[in-house]
Amino acid sequence: MENIIEFKNVCKKFNKTDVIKNVSFKIKKGSVCGFVGPNGAGKTTIIKLLLGIIPKDKGEINFNAEEKISVNKIGSIVGGPSYYANLDAYKNIQLVAYMKDIEIKKEEILELIDLVGLKNAGKKKVKNYSLGMKQRLSIAMSLVGNPKVLIWDEPINGLDPEGIIEVRQLIEKIHRDNNITFLISSHILNELDKVIDDIILINAGEIMYSGSLDNFLQKYQCDTLEESYITCINAKKKVE
Repeated sequence: MENIIEFKNVCKKFNKTDVIKNVSFKIKKGSVCGFVGPNGAGKTTIIKLLLGIIPKDKGEINFNAEEKISVNKIGSIVGGPSYYANLDAYKNIQLVAYMKDIEIKKEEILELIDLVGLKNAGKKKVKNYSLGMKQRLSIAMSLVGNPKVLIWDEPINGLDPEGIIEVRQLIEKIHRDNNITFLISSHILNELDKVIDDIILINAGEIMYSGSLDNFLQKYQCDTLEESYITCINAKKKVE
């Protein structure tokens, strides 16, 4: 399977401190890739580098040329739900399209609202939404423009069990219907391993593993992502 994103020896410093250290990994086209690691490991920094929010210091970040990936073709959720509190769902989605310079029809906006289960919210202002509703709106906003890549940072953070299941089903549906490539960062490993094909594990700014989930489980002779993750992190601590 061809790659859609590739990092080559990427480095990033903040205040002369190495935060991202010679990072290399590949994300396969059409895969659902989990991105995991302890707090402060560098996950959000990698995502911001990928989205062009911050510049790299060294290395290369490449997109598959044939896919013609641009900012308009990457949907993202970074740092929790993002929205305009005094507007309704429809106008929030409309504004995202405007900022991305994307023409979007009324029917397309309504389809997105329906897809994420906000059809009954009507013209309710987002400031009156529950956390789960805000998270679903962020997902709808990330889908504006039919992106080829979705980058979601903690999409189920703070959700109740029902909300977590709904987001999982959304991931499965979006991936099944559109073959979109996902990069999903999450600390809820027992939920993440239900939807991913591949895994990238970062710790202290360095890639500890990048490859298929099945191979990761086999490498550490574990049955779950959570068990393999803990084994991998503990192995590094012993070396240190």
